[in-house]
Amino acid sequence: MTDTPSTGLDRATPGVFIEEIDAFPAAIVGAATSVPAFIGYTEFAGMNASACYNTPLRITSLVEFESIFGGAPTRTFGIAPAPAGSGDFVADYADGAGDPVPRAYALTPRSAPFSLYRQLQLFFANGGNECRIVSVGSYWADRLPVGRPDPANWAPGAIAAQDLIAGIDAAGRDADVTMIVVPEACQLALNDYALVAGAMVAQAGTLRDRMAILDVPGCLAATTVAELQTCQRDLWQVLTPVAADLSYAATYAPALHTVLVAASEIGVASIATGSAALVNTLLTIEAHRLWAGNAQQLAVVQAAIAAAFPLAATGPNTSTQSGDSSRFPQVHAGEAIDTWRARLGTMLYSALPLFATIAGRIADSLNLQVPSGAIAGAWVASDQNRGVWHAPANISLGAVSAPACALTDADQAGFNNPINGQAIDLIRQFAGRGVVVWGARTLDGNSQDYRYIPVRRTAIYLEQSIALGLRPYAFAANDAATWTAVTSVVATFLTGLWQQGGTQGATARDAFFVSCGLGSTMTQQDLLDGNLIVVVGVALVRPAEFVILRFAQKVGGAS
Repeated sequence: MTDTPSTGLDRATPGVFIEEIDAFPAAIVGAATSVPAFIGYTEFAGMNASACYNTPLRITSLVEFESIFGGAPTRTFGIAPAPAGSGDFVADYADGAGDPVPRAYALTPRSAPFSLYRQLQLFFANGGNECRIVSVGSYWADRLPVGRPDPANWAPGAIAAQDLIAGIDAAGRDADVTMIVVPEACQLALNDYALVAGAMVAQAGTLRDRMAILDVPGCLAATTVAELQTCQRDLWQVLTPVAADLSYAATYAPALHTVLVAASEIGVASIATGSAALVNTLLTIEAHRLWAGNAQQLAVVQAAIAAAFPLAATGPNTSTQSGDSSRFPQVHAGEAIDTWRARLGTMLYSALPLFATIAGRIADSLNLQVPSGAIAGAWVASDQNRGVWHAPANISLGAVSAPACALTDADQAGFNNPINGQAIDLIRQFAGRGVVVWGARTLDGNSQDYRYIPVRRTAIYLEQSIALGLRPYAFAANDAATWTAVTSVVATFLTGLWQQGGTQGATARDAFFVSCGLGSTMTQQDLLDGNLIVVVGVALVRPAEFVILRFAQKVGGAS
C-alpha cells in the first residue's frame, strides 16, 4: 500500500492507491459586518517606539486605545463677564469700590473640540468591541508625538479637513472596515464639512463594502427644532455631488447629553491661563465669605487658589504665592505637574462651591457629543445580537441622559420623510425607555430598493460574502461542473441565511434564486471572454417602520 498522491493518470507501480473525495463542497463564510473605522485626532499614535499616524489599527477596548493613542484632551475654557440674565454662572465680584455684587459670567472654549476619545467611550458603552482607529494627528499643532508628550509650551492644534480626508483614504485601504465614522467633521466650517462628508460617502459608494455614519453639520449647536432644520438644509446642500451613492450613508441627529465626564474630574488645567486673574478674584471672594471664621482653613484655600490661578506667571509653588503656602501640599519630587494640578482641583472642588459650579458647566460642555460613536456601537450590538438584517433602531442608548433637542412625532416627519428622500434618523427620548434610536433610513429614502439601513447593509453583506466565497473558482474551467458547484455553494449559503430569518419567504424557493449557466446567465461570447456570470435574487427583509393598529369597538351581541 502506498499513500503517494496520484492523479490517476501517472500510476506505473502496482499497488493500492488512496484518493480522498471531499464530502462537502466549498462553503461561503459570512463577511464581517461590525467593524467601524474611527478617524480623528489623538494624544499621540505610537507602537514599539514607532509612529503610526494615518494607519488603521485594530483595537478591542478603551484600555488598548489608551496604550496606543493616549487619553482625552484637556479642553480649556476662558471666563469673561456676560450680559445680565445670560452666561453660564453667577458669582460675586468686587472692583474695590464697594461690596461684592453678583455678576454673570460665560465660558468660552479656547482649544479645539477634539472628541475621538469620548466617541470611543460611547462606542464601547453601547455594545461596540472591535474597531479600527486612524489617528490623523495629535492635539498639538505641527507635532506628531509617539509617546505621551509634555504639553508645556506646545501650541494647540486644530481640526483640518485635509487631515480627516487623509485618514479616510487610509481607512479605504483596510478591507475589513464596514463603517466609516468621523465624529469631528461636524465641527468644521460648512465648505470643509462638505469635503469630508463627500469623501466618506464617495468611498463607501465606490468600495461597496461599508457605510458612512454621518453627523449633521453644526450638530452640537442645534438645540431647537428650527436649528436642526437649518442643519438639515446645510446637509442637503453638501450632499449634491455624491447623490448617486447616498444609499451607502445614514445621518443621525441631534447631539446627545452624555454622562461620560463627572464635574469632579474637571481640574484647574481646564481654565485658560488668560482667565487666571479673574478666577483668582472670584474664588478668593468666595473663600473669604465661606471660611472667614476659620483662619487656618482660609489660609489653605487661599494658597490653593494662588497656586492654581496665579496673578502673575511665576509658576507653581514660588515665593510670590499669596497665603501660607506651607499649609498646602507642595509639588513632590518626581511628581508630574498634571498630578499636582489634579490635587489642586480636588481641593478647590471640595472647598469652594463656585469652583464646583464652574467645573460642572465645563463638564456639561464636554458631555455634549455627536451621536455617531454611540450609533456605531448600537449597529455592532444589533448585528451580533439579532443579525445585520434587523434594523438598528428602537434601541436605548447607554451613557446618554438626553438628546440635545426634544422632538415630537410631528417634528420628526420632516426629517424622516423629506421630499428629496435625504432622511435624518432622529434620536428621541421616551418615558420609561430613555434615549432611543428612532429611525432606520439611509440618505436615499426615495429608493424603493435601499431606503432602509438594514436592506443596504444586508445587500453589502451578501455581495461581500458571496464574492469572497467564489474566489476559489477564479480560473476554474468554465463548464457545467463549475456552474453546478457555484450554484450549489451560493444556494447553501442563502439557505442558511433564510433559516436565520435574514430573507423572507415561506420556503427557500420563495426567499431566493441562484442561476449560473450557458443560456441562462451567459452567452457563448461570455465564455469566449472568460466570464462566469452568477445571478442571485434575494427577498430582503424590510423593517416594519409603521405599525398600524386598527381598533374597533364591538357592538354588544354582535358576532
